[in-house]
Amino acid sequence: MCAVSVDGRLDVNVALNRPSWQINTLADHIFTEGYQAKYANDGSHGTNKFTGPCAITGIQQPNPWWGVDLGLALYVAGVKLTNEDTWGKLIVLS
Repeated sequence: MCAVSVDGRLDVNVALNRPSWQINTLADHIFTEGYQAKYANDGSHGTNKFTGPCAITGIQQPNPWWGVDLGLALYVAGVKLTNEDTWGKLIVLS
């Protein structure tokens, strides 16, 4: 997952830089820091795992998940996820 936006009232991304987690993290020699969950909601809109950090779970994870702690109960107007399929094609889910 390369970008997440959780929009509250007034189209404010309430997930921006909040603590986040995912089931596991892909680690490889290309990006040695790993593709941690925090990269999904860091405000970056880069969607290429080779040029900008993205949150990526382990390869062939059958039930991947990602979560964010918003810190308090909020009205959520929408959630937008930007992801890549296996062939690098962008998928935006709203």
